[in-house]
Amino acid sequence: MMKIHKSQVEMNTGFISKRSTVKTLLSFVLSIFLAWQGFANTNLQQSLSVDYENAALIDILNDIKLRSNYKFFYDVNEIEETRKISVKAENLAFEDILKEIGAKANFDYAFNGDQVVLTAAVNPVAITEEVIQDRQVTGTVVDKDGNPLPGANIVVKGTSIGAQTDFDGNFSLQVPEDKSILVVSYVGFKNEEVNVDGKSSVEVQLKPDAGQLDAVVVVGTRGKPRTSFDSPVAVDNFKTSELEKTGRPAIDQQLMMRVPSYNATEQPVSDAAAHFNPADLRGLLPSRTLVLVNGKRKNVSALVYSYVTAGRGEVGVDMKAIPSAALESVEILRDGAAAQYGSDAIAGVINLVMKKEVDPFINTNFSTTTRGDGEMYQLESGFGIDLGPKGYANFTLSHMESQTTQRAGEITSLEDEANYWGVTDNTAYNTSDLRSFLDRNPSAGFQVGLPESQITNFAYNVGFELDEESQTEIYSFGTLTNREGSAPQFARVPYWVSGFQAIYPDQDFFLAKMAPHIKDHTFALGLKTTYNEWNFDLSSTLGKNRIDYYIKDSFNQSFGGSSPSDFYNGAHQFSHVVNNLDIDRTFYDTGLEALTLAFGVEQRTERYVTEEGEFASYGDGTPNDPTDRTGSESFGGFSPENVSDNYRSNFGVYTDVTADFTESFLVSGALRYENYTDFGSNVSWKLASRVKTLDDKLVFRGSVSNGFRAPALHQIYYTATTTTLTVNGVQQNGILDNKNPALRALGIPELDAETSFNLSGGMTYRFSRNSGITIDAYQIDVDDRIVLSGQVTATGDPNSPIDQTLSSVGVGSAGFFLNAIDTRTQGIDIVYSYNNIEIGRGFLSGSIAANFNKTEVQSTNFPSFIENNNLGDDLFSREDVSRVETWRPRQKIIGTASYEIDKLTANLSLMYYGSVTYRHPTNPVDDATYGGKTLTDLSFNYAFTDKINFTLGVNNLFDVFPDTFAEAYAGRGGHPQDRNLDFVGRFKYPWQTTQFGIDGARIFSQLNITF
Repeated sequence: MMKIHKSQVEMNTGFISKRSTVKTLLSFVLSIFLAWQGFANTNLQQSLSVDYENAALIDILNDIKLRSNYKFFYDVNEIEETRKISVKAENLAFEDILKEIGAKANFDYAFNGDQVVLTAAVNPVAITEEVIQDRQVTGTVVDKDGNPLPGANIVVKGTSIGAQTDFDGNFSLQVPEDKSILVVSYVGFKNEEVNVDGKSSVEVQLKPDAGQLDAVVVVGTRGKPRTSFDSPVAVDNFKTSELEKTGRPAIDQQLMMRVPSYNATEQPVSDAAAHFNPADLRGLLPSRTLVLVNGKRKNVSALVYSYVTAGRGEVGVDMKAIPSAALESVEILRDGAAAQYGSDAIAGVINLVMKKEVDPFINTNFSTTTRGDGEMYQLESGFGIDLGPKGYANFTLSHMESQTTQRAGEITSLEDEANYWGVTDNTAYNTSDLRSFLDRNPSAGFQVGLPESQITNFAYNVGFELDEESQTEIYSFGTLTNREGSAPQFARVPYWVSGFQAIYPDQDFFLAKMAPHIKDHTFALGLKTTYNEWNFDLSSTLGKNRIDYYIKDSFNQSFGGSSPSDFYNGAHQFSHVVNNLDIDRTFYDTGLEALTLAFGVEQRTERYVTEEGEFASYGDGTPNDPTDRTGSESFGGFSPENVSDNYRSNFGVYTDVTADFTESFLVSGALRYENYTDFGSNVSWKLASRVKTLDDKLVFRGSVSNGFRAPALHQIYYTATTTTLTVNGVQQNGILDNKNPALRALGIPELDAETSFNLSGGMTYRFSRNSGITIDAYQIDVDDRIVLSGQVTATGDPNSPIDQTLSSVGVGSAGFFLNAIDTRTQGIDIVYSYNNIEIGRGFLSGSIAANFNKTEVQSTNFPSFIENNNLGDDLFSREDVSRVETWRPRQKIIGTASYEIDKLTANLSLMYYGSVTYRHPTNPVDDATYGGKTLTDLSFNYAFTDKINFTLGVNNLFDVFPDTFAEAYAGRGGHPQDRNLDFVGRFKYPWQTTQFGIDGARIFSQLNITF
């Protein structure tokens, strides 16, 4: 005879809001519900007359919602929306009508203020057989903050016996004598197995599921929350706990390993840029991605990427200035958003969301390459505290140190080295000397790899509720970053720079190092409140980035034996003050599902400063000798002529409207006007729409917009002298500021804003609650795109304005910024996500994401003087075109998988970087393509307790490197004809078009402790 247990019930899932997809608000809903339990809502007594004949439940609920003051919340997986029922009543109380509908549609209900929460009716299975009484187990299910979780499922493992928590998070069920494991699950949280052997009562704390598909995003929307699947544009949401699985210490490298359309590759031997990683989204290089912190504009760095690597001429945010341990999540809006957020948002927006409250923690991270160099050590600590019932405060401190790596090549040909420098048997430094030198120093003293660096970050995020009724909150957040480092530059050899033995008597060469001191500060203060259902947010944000340039182990030849070895070369500083007032309200009584109206104003002041270096860093110690070199080697200091202090301000006003005509169909639009004091005004707009179908599983979305990017103050006023490799060999190159009158003589106009036109269209599909796919195609046209020109060299005619300009600034060649090109970028993003897929005893989560993109230079915009003097190729050569079009991979595919079983989690990542192509400025024979590569990361995490986790892993498990110069030019003698490209073998790997770095395999370990 079959035995039926008295506690056996039909199982159902938790709640999902039809009015809001924010599952984490359920604990908030619970507290509101409890507060309202004692309130006698007169609306319950409201009389209604209804007459529904064979009508769908969803139509009935929508009709009642419009005729009453109530809104309905329920899970579409447990409430059958399409169920047809008939109900007829005249002047019947609202609750009585609801009871009758619930009886026919098989649901229970509970009131939460003006909301009604519907759940599937829970009915004990009819007991028709012998019933046995087993031991009773009671318990409570809560989140990490101790808030009860109503609607959580509890199942006796290996049976169909189960129960569901009530609104207090409590449950009770009968457990068979031969069973002791309960499986507890809840939407948005990880499943938990609990051993109840010998226990009659338990409390179960569930951990949030970092990989949940329905995570709500803030960026790209105002008012009603959206998820990445419901948003009308493409949005990613990454929990930092997921990003930390990459084993990388900084947020820019973490995103590089997870986001196919995001690139941030280290650039060795590139002046101060070696300490920054130029980051771009969708192939549009750094200047065209706006970065926010808690929704507020983050200041850009003071650095202009002036070196001849990817990102040359660009300005971007220092992503190392934000410690990842201070972040809750990273939201990436992959769509043009200038109409919503202003300048720079042509490619998209990255929003760094800071944690509000965490338990005290200590994290450590150590890694080293398998070659025994590049050691990195990171220590992070932080804690959160409650400030009253709804206040919070979170503090984070992080310190990281890293050592250099060495991946330099060796001189490949004595003959080529001698020819490159003009060394012969008859020169003072002859071929015999050169041969002896290279025997001792096969790499000619070169060091290529990661720089030495030390980064200390502090971050805080604080909020305090001043008034509960009006939801008035004062908040503040900020970061403080100090960074120092030392990046090797080009080694100076005696047949390049003579006389250095006077201060380096026992050295064959000297290796100058760029050792900047970098400070980045952010401080925000704001006030939020609600009045008559309007939400107000008034804030002010201060941001500053300062770079003090120091050159160590260098030499000023013109000073001879009196030259210092260390120099202070001056400073760059960028700062801004941003004042915002944002106002929004969502209306539910307009005849639409919802109507969100937002508008606001923004006032921003920016300042860019260049400070003078010490005289020895730029001065000439022997002004009567025109043959010697002046300034500190590798990076000349800023002279008094370079000093500047420049300001500008802008004022913007925007409006943003979203109309949810139904729960399935919405249209949104934004309009923004901005006026800049230095170049004028701009109007940008955006339209977007989204349609849901197939029971909300399939979503179609699209947008169209125009945008703009104001020229950075850096690009207007930056001026410097650097040493680099050109087609004419190693040269001192000048960069002239755009306001220089000499440029007007060359017909170069003052900079104007870039403008863009964006089109995007895509779809999302949820295969189940645990898996889904998004596909988004895009086209971005950018006109009058600002670039840093190539070097214009002297013609030999002293009357030429070109020669006169170069002579006046004392350089052999010069570049400058101008609105030179129009580009078109086309691409497609595909993201398939899966979460908590039960396989065997464990659960599998991860994603497969890909980006395919192509950027083309469609036309150039050169002044007539440039065209008439055939200087177009000098300003924007084949190499410059390829820097925009092919120096970043056109394909990038990332597959991740995490398998969690009990306390052990295995993480696997496969990252494919497509090929990149270099084009020579003048000689197509030296063009080269560096093939695509696949990198593999593998790590294992073990949770010793709920408080202690340890991870051991390997980045780039199979020690994959980019193609070498020898491989790329295998059919042409193993090296390019232009030995500037590989510097006669000093560079083993391409340094202009680096795909993913040259570390090789790296072993890492992480220890995470919470208290």
